[in-house]
Amino acid sequence: MAQKVKFHASQEILDAYPHPYPSVKNLPKWFRNLPPSIDSHPANGSVKRCIPFLEACNQGYIIPFFCDVLVRADDEKIDFEFSEKDLCSGMSPHSQDQIEGHPFSDYKYGKVPLKWHNPWVIETPTGYSCYFVSPFNRMENRFKLFDGVVDTDNYYNNINFPFLWTVGKGEYLIQKGTPMVQVIPFKRDTFQNEVSLIEERKRNETENKLRTFFNNKYRRLFWHKMEKSK
Repeated sequence: MAQKVKFHASQEILDAYPHPYPSVKNLPKWFRNLPPSIDSHPANGSVKRCIPFLEACNQGYIIPFFCDVLVRADDEKIDFEFSEKDLCSGMSPHSQDQIEGHPFSDYKYGKVPLKWHNPWVIETPTGYSCYFVSPFNRMENRFKLFDGVVDTDNYYNNINFPFLWTVGKGEYLIQKGTPMVQVIPFKRDTFQNEVSLIEERKRNETENKLRTFFNNKYRRLFWHKMEKSK
């Protein structure tokens, strides 16, 4: 039986803001416009045929920006203007001390950690948490989220999303509905790793099967189609 992920908000927010939705319902525009083949040869496919790429895009849910955001960046500061100022405050700063020495420190605004405010309270079944990450393969280059995991089966509260602004000075419009974060529910479990000698015959068997097709090899031979999120 499919597990249920619940997104809760006040009636005013439910009426006015775009709702979270399954990631599979909004693939990146650049990806949708990409032809499946590079040329006429059946072996020369684009990434549109790549199941691992597509499956990453399809995982979990997208929380979109709830309104337009105008960002003005200059040599002194970054200014964020939200079209909606009443139902949900849009963002707040973090202390630089919390991420001292991180790899983006030398970026133009790498010492200005911020966080998007999230109007939704997320609830998962007992034993399930959520992974919060920059939307996979959307190639958003204006900001980068700090990834996080929250036990959403018992933390009944809004979860905000720390980020860094990653482009230089200028004026940028983030439109309402732009993907903000990808939410991937998962069941908490314990794993043990093992390092061992490779099974050459097993790998060769896989390689030999792959050689029998021009394209869609993984899809045809090894992929198990999952029921998509609803």
